[in-house]
Amino acid sequence: MITYKVVEFNEIVDQGAHGIDIAWIAALDQNTFPMLRHLLPYADTMFNSSQVHSLSAELELLPATSPLVPDVRDHLKRLCDLTGKGAHRQLWFYGD
Repeated sequence: MITYKVVEFNEIVDQGAHGIDIAWIAALDQNTFPMLRHLLPYADTMFNSSQVHSLSAELELLPATSPLVPDVRDHLKRLCDLTGKGAHRQLWFYGD
């Protein structure tokens, strides 16, 4: 399970309420989902305020059958938008 949060100057702006099981991400097509493929179950990954636009677009492309439940997907898209609105904001994913 990974957790995630938006950080600005070491302060938490917002965060996910639940951890995400990302084992299914490895099966995604790397050409279609290059940003999501950077998420690893045992490592930390950070997206900056310009990278989250690509991540948000990839979240839109996930099929309805994706293991990522709609509520979590929608919250991640909101966090991408929130991160993109601040030059010093980052969206962090923390592995186990």
